[in-house]
Amino acid sequence: MSEEEAVERISDGRVWDDFCERLKEAGHKVLDAAPDDPFDRAEGLRYVSRLARTFLRNATETHQPARMALGHAESPKIGLDNPDYVYCGASLDPGATYTLRGELGDAQMIGFGTFSGALGTEKGLVRDGHLESQALELDADGHFEITISQREHPVNWLRMGPETNSLNARQTLLRRAEQRQAPLELERLGKLQPAQPLDPARFSRALDRAGLVLGGTISQFLAWTASFQEHTHEIRPIAPQFLAAAQGDPNTSYNYSYWEIGADEAFVIDLDPPACDYWNLQIGNHWLESLDFMSLQTHVNQETAVADADGHVRIVVAGRDPGVPNWLDTAGHVRGALALRWVGAEKIPEAQTQVVPISSLG
Repeated sequence: MSEEEAVERISDGRVWDDFCERLKEAGHKVLDAAPDDPFDRAEGLRYVSRLARTFLRNATETHQPARMALGHAESPKIGLDNPDYVYCGASLDPGATYTLRGELGDAQMIGFGTFSGALGTEKGLVRDGHLESQALELDADGHFEITISQREHPVNWLRMGPETNSLNARQTLLRRAEQRQAPLELERLGKLQPAQPLDPARFSRALDRAGLVLGGTISQFLAWTASFQEHTHEIRPIAPQFLAAAQGDPNTSYNYSYWEIGADEAFVIDLDPPACDYWNLQIGNHWLESLDFMSLQTHVNQETAVADADGHVRIVVAGRDPGVPNWLDTAGHVRGALALRWVGAEKIPEAQTQVVPISSLG
């Protein structure tokens, strides 16, 4: 789109009309895929509104200060966001060089990634660089500095590619409600241009992009849900084509399922966790949003799960407390998705699953 056309679309309002039409289409796309249940349909429209808020904020607030603290912005609930992860990030200029400073805090580990593209686009979200906290050199006080650039550095280097546009940091807190997240600060090196007045052409393109990414992201994750429903109550590795369009931690094995249970039923998962850096199992809603994990137990991990003398873990998903360990509260939902992650595991075990009457437990 030319500069002149982008400005014209602002002046005559077409860019706003198009965004509103895409927002309307996104809402109906969700309703068309929703279960015949007012609760799930309402959550679906809330999901659309949450994503629209996030993408609009990203499109309209583009100025990057010389220094910024990471970890305080709200992250969207999307793609079964992990309750054990504190997600934070920032936009990046691939031609710049950055320093990321911090310490681990209570985090068991932190994964840092640089990305190009975006969710919901033809390219998808592509990982350009990855660095784990275990590989960092720390000073005597436990602090670290990471150089983020295209040019290689000998120590604590996070690679950017020629099209890198974002940074994501993923902190693992095994008891998140009780723990302190790591303080992180990003600094852009070199001379920084002062904030400029709003550019009409640039804003026009950003609004177009926000509408397109909203619709594309919703379609992308509706396909995930449909795929998981094909093996309801059976946990399988995610399909490679889905993982290629949303590249995450290369050390993680991602496994998913879908569940649907009655008021007197429980979905039971039996695991024999292998030696690994980290594992967790969580449930979410039909739209792949995490549930209220700060108030309710909707997931377990290697530290919070109760195992038997042989290391075996039985997890029970139910709408009411069955009086057994590792109960995951469905938080009023009768259906939803499930994620099982193994990080750094040499062997991926097979999970055994079944749906049983709650009365048979205990």
